[in-house]
Amino acid sequence: MTSDRAGRSALQRVVARGYAPAQPPPGRVTVLHGGSATVVAADDPAPGRLGALPGDGLAVLLPTYVARCGLAEQIEAVQHVLDRLEPVRRAHPALALTLWIGMQCDGPDTGAVDRVAALVPALRVPGGVTVAGAALSGRGKLLTSNAVLRITAGLGYLGWLWVDDDVELAPDCLERLVTRFLQRGATGAVGACETALTSTTTSARVMDSVAGHTTPPAEYPAAGCMLVAADVLAGGISPRRLTDDGFVLFELLSRATDTARPDFEVVPDAICGFCRIGRAGDTLVRLRRSMYSHVVSMADYPLRTARRYFTHYLFYGLWPLAPWDNRRGWARGLVRWSLKAVHFTWFGAVTASLAVRGLTGRPLRGVSWGADGDFRTALATEQGASDAGT
Repeated sequence: MTSDRAGRSALQRVVARGYAPAQPPPGRVTVLHGGSATVVAADDPAPGRLGALPGDGLAVLLPTYVARCGLAEQIEAVQHVLDRLEPVRRAHPALALTLWIGMQCDGPDTGAVDRVAALVPALRVPGGVTVAGAALSGRGKLLTSNAVLRITAGLGYLGWLWVDDDVELAPDCLERLVTRFLQRGATGAVGACETALTSTTTSARVMDSVAGHTTPPAEYPAAGCMLVAADVLAGGISPRRLTDDGFVLFELLSRATDTARPDFEVVPDAICGFCRIGRAGDTLVRLRRSMYSHVVSMADYPLRTARRYFTHYLFYGLWPLAPWDNRRGWARGLVRWSLKAVHFTWFGAVTASLAVRGLTGRPLRGVSWGADGDFRTALATEQGASDAGT
């Protein structure tokens, strides 16, 4: 966990006090495997109660929730990941693979249990791959991630491969990720090269354009498809983190010396497609959450880590606060500077608001995400946009 770390400035501590999310109760998880269901406390790392689940190897976590889409769409999403695990099995036949389907629902967890029970029998599972379901009540991807991390703490996985339920993986994407992870000694994190597919709204197209002008020189893995060493995730993800990939990024940045390269990378030939979809209002809500993620993480970690993130990732190109970006000429550099200047203005406003809350003892208790119910598979969205243009 990252609160009260040494090496923070007075301003960081004040800003950090301005955000105090509620600690979610551990709750319970119903583990479905091999036709049986076992109820386990979410904070009980008791592998003996998880039946015949294999230890060691790699775990794959695919988080989703009942209201996300219909059963048929969820079967398709899970099957897509299973199909992409077949090349991993061929390339690394001795490596055990366990796919965890994290299923959440509102109200009692019976809805999530029933959905997993209906989903698993419809899957075509490659040889050498184990499928398990983790059903729980509540909202939020981090709730599923932490619950599964805790109940499997004793199984000795080398790492966790996180895959979102609406991405399109190239046939060899996961094999390339796993191979590179093992070549590196199963340390740190590796991520897929995420490519935006055809966008379906004006706000999404604007975001595509902005992203094209603001990519940092040193890319870092994104949670849509990334493989993280188990030691990075030991103890779970702090409820103060608003994104799981943000947690991994700051953990690994904080471990690196000022002159050393952080222990993460993006594998350029591991291709993962995603779609930016949704209304402009939803886009702004997600951007707001992302901004709070930046500010709170920079407040919680040592100053040297926050400074490195500020200058080399978040605001790279915003001279004189960060290095000038001249990689694609002065014109592009000026466009980037302008976009980052607007970004920095928003960043400053959020930082100031949390500082005031911290000083007055009125911390923010949570940050909303966006619309929950707009599910599209990447390919379905791309096809829909193509049909609309004909």
